[in-house]
Amino acid sequence: MTEFILPAILNLFEPLNILLMIAGLAGGIIIGALPGLSATMGVALMVPATFAMNPTSGLIMLGAIYAGAIYGGANSAILICTPGTPSSVATTFDGWPLCQKGDADIGLYTSLLSSAFGGIVGTVFLLCLAGSLARFALQFGGPESFWLCLFGLSTIAVMTPDNMGKGIVSGAVGILVSTIGLDPNTGAPRFTFGTYDLLQGVSVIPCMIGLFSFSQVLYLIGTDKTFIAEYHPHKGAFGKVLRYLTTRCKTVLVRSSIIGTWVGMLPGAGGEIASIISYNESKRWDKDPSRYGKGCIEGVAASESANNAVIGGSLIPMLTLGIPGSAVAAVILGALMAHGIQPGFKIFTASGDLAYTFIMSQFAVNLLMIPVGFVLCRTMARLLSIRLTLVAIGIVVLAYIGAYAISNSLVDIWVVLAFGLVGFFGGKVGMDTGAMALGVILGPMIEENLGKSVDLSRSVDGGLMSVMFEGSINKVLIAALLLSLLTPFLLKLRNRKHAALLPEGPRPGWKTDLFAGIGFLAIAAAFLVQYEGLEGVSRVFPEVLTTLIGAGGAYFVGKGLWRRSREAAEPEGGEAVAWCKIGIICATSLCYAVLIPVFGFLVTTMGFIAGSTLILGDHSRGLPRLARTAIAFAIGFGLLVWAGFTLLLNVPVPEGMFL
Repeated sequence: MTEFILPAILNLFEPLNILLMIAGLAGGIIIGALPGLSATMGVALMVPATFAMNPTSGLIMLGAIYAGAIYGGANSAILICTPGTPSSVATTFDGWPLCQKGDADIGLYTSLLSSAFGGIVGTVFLLCLAGSLARFALQFGGPESFWLCLFGLSTIAVMTPDNMGKGIVSGAVGILVSTIGLDPNTGAPRFTFGTYDLLQGVSVIPCMIGLFSFSQVLYLIGTDKTFIAEYHPHKGAFGKVLRYLTTRCKTVLVRSSIIGTWVGMLPGAGGEIASIISYNESKRWDKDPSRYGKGCIEGVAASESANNAVIGGSLIPMLTLGIPGSAVAAVILGALMAHGIQPGFKIFTASGDLAYTFIMSQFAVNLLMIPVGFVLCRTMARLLSIRLTLVAIGIVVLAYIGAYAISNSLVDIWVVLAFGLVGFFGGKVGMDTGAMALGVILGPMIEENLGKSVDLSRSVDGGLMSVMFEGSINKVLIAALLLSLLTPFLLKLRNRKHAALLPEGPRPGWKTDLFAGIGFLAIAAAFLVQYEGLEGVSRVFPEVLTTLIGAGGAYFVGKGLWRRSREAAEPEGGEAVAWCKIGIICATSLCYAVLIPVFGFLVTTMGFIAGSTLILGDHSRGLPRLARTAIAFAIGFGLLVWAGFTLLLNVPVPEGMFL
């Protein structure tokens, strides 16, 4: 190994390689910040360009795009509560509250520095322990992966300690939604609701965009705010964040980076699981877990250091065994093979210069991420100085085209709209969108690995019990799962004395329980009528979930009615909500979705932007001025999005009678 390190470092100082690292990082950050443009898509788009380069330079560029895109998702997660990539979902939990408090720069710098740290830790493991860690990762089969996913799902218990019942049922709703489409084990179609396009299932990214982005559009439109949040850059904020992370967040950063590296090595796992588990562990072991979800720096640091450490972890089995640990690693694997390079242990000897130059480039990329990300995140923060109405309308446009770009399906646009409404109105009655998102992400992996375990049990003495509960890895994961489920109760016992000294906060009214229960029952009923023709294992898993959701719905309806009979009438106070404006943006967004396939994306987008701006804009400035703003915004932003996706990124947009 040592004989390759110095030549690898010297290779990095070639002007072309430095330029490719900077350009790849910048492009990756922008791609990651745009909803729907995943790291996988960004890397895949640039693979053909590597054929004109030497393999080493091409691989360096792909690695830079990978790192930039994973970090870039945090910028939109913090600024507009829209996770640019699925791995940034956990970043919204504290990043968005930081932005709402006027501390957007604190959140952005935290994500930047934490991402760089996590990426470096993952690369250290890749450089020093690749062989032994890859062999350990191979021990994870169906049962081990099943328990790992359940451990990730147990985060719900920590995320919703004060409302665990609704959190658990919300998580079950997310898992049930993930069963839409073809059964991963038998191939049987399920819950398509008569729509052919749903045979492919509900994509994760449109769900996330709806739950976290479109729902926030409705929330923001319903407030009396002029801007998304106050943005007052703090003098010396970067240095303060750096000192805070290096003094008070060392344990969080190291623990989360190790978790990210470990999860990254597991084929099929990814940054979304790593960031959620790391966030859960950070909150679990914090002296004051109540800070999380309210703008806690540690929450952002845990999520971002973990999802960037995944990069190094996912490259370990790819380089040493030829088994990619993530979808992006699979694309890079394909690029290597297209250049005639076969991954495996021999790559470190037969192509040692290439392998170690690539590994060392990951160190350089994560160091360069700090200045490149610093410039770009300060630029992106200027979004907060744009009027809220214009930003909200722009988010709807990006949400729709971002969702469509995943699989070129108009159904994904309707998924955004549907999940946005569920996220907004469900949030009003206590449904937990984070738990629901977690269910959508982990559901397919849970069901697939459960099916693998059942198949394995048929050829093992002792059957399913032996497969699921024997083995040291299974036992460790089960113990961790039980500890995670017990954590909320242990924390309540620990904080009981302190809680007794504090005034009791306002308790949600009985209507939230009643309407949440009705919502859960409606969801269970909608899936129940789709069970005709399902049988065997394709029926059992969703049937258990439907029963749980129905039972939870009945419980909350009963609880709401019981509380109504016992409690005094609820006061009419609370935060004022402009329901008329919410209704208008819902109506215009609905028309937008309907008309896109008729008139085409560009024309319909311009019409949606102009019409929504005229209706929802600031009329106090006079109609002529507002009309000029609406027309300029419609033409400028509409053309920018259309040209950016079709011409620059070569991503198709919906077509109709016109462009």
